[in-house]
Amino acid sequence: MATIEEHKSILKELLDDINEKIRADLLKERQKIIGFAASEASAHLFALLLHKNNLISPGYNVNHKFFSSAKKAENRFEFEFPQKDKILNLLVKQEDFRDKLCYGRDKDKTTVSSAITNLFELKQTIEEIIGDVL
Repeated sequence: MATIEEHKSILKELLDDINEKIRADLLKERQKIIGFAASEASAHLFALLLHKNNLISPGYNVNHKFFSSAKKAENRFEFEFPQKDKILNLLVKQEDFRDKLCYGRDKDKTTVSSAITNLFELKQTIEEIIGDVL
């Protein structure tokens, strides 16, 4: 049950952590941490969008599992919001990256980079709608 300010604070912490891994060139070595952080950051970004548009109550919890498939995401979020199709697609894609990076064998650096790129595309898309998120 996070407030808008709590979502922003958690998001900043997660993005800072990911950016530290990028600067230290530790994408491959820290891919599981990045996978979890990028997924969690995506959920907080989406929660900010929904809160700013008064589409969810303050106590609503956006769970990464809501995006395990496009069908699940569409059923969970039937209401309309700006760029809905693009945002849900990016969130489903991020959940897929989480599964790939966090479970099973290590993936190549390209896969980790793609997960980060997807996160920042989601961030940019949401910022176009609600303004700066941090």
